[in-house]
Amino acid sequence: MQNKQQGFSLIEVLVSITILSIISVSLISIFSQSLSASRDSTELTFANYLAKNAASYIEREAVEAENGPFVFDTLLEQTKGTPYQNGSYTIPTPNTPSCGVSAICDSIFNDAKINNMPFDVKISVTPHKIEGIENPNLLDLYVYVYLDGQAEPITSLKGSITNATLNQSFPATK
Repeated sequence: MQNKQQGFSLIEVLVSITILSIISVSLISIFSQSLSASRDSTELTFANYLAKNAASYIEREAVEAENGPFVFDTLLEQTKGTPYQNGSYTIPTPNTPSCGVSAICDSIFNDAKINNMPFDVKISVTPHKIEGIENPNLLDLYVYVYLDGQAEPITSLKGSITNATLNQSFPATK
């Protein structure tokens, strides 16, 4: 009589386990990279939101506030002595503005936290030139958002601030 046993040999089982483990490690690596990319995307989205919020707040305060760190004349004074070389201003080192007693300002610049992720929001201001002539009614605003404790910003935003309002009358035309 012949002994016919059916099943897998030890070598076949070891080969299949090896193949399954290689596939499993690859899948775990892909999921890990996906989670990391998702976290980075979330951080960037929050940082962009904070930068736009800070720029909007400063723009509103530049026109409406009577005193404080973002009054247009105060910002204009900060730009005095900004070096101009090779067709552009040297952007000063960004700093976190002092908000005084404003809780809204503090929540944007000093206590910026979204989903328990702390951020540092800093700004720089330079004069604005149009066709080589400095415009006293226009400033360039740079907003930088850092993850708390990091040296490099994860996003930045450049905008302009003016002291003009929409309710000002337009010059007469002929």
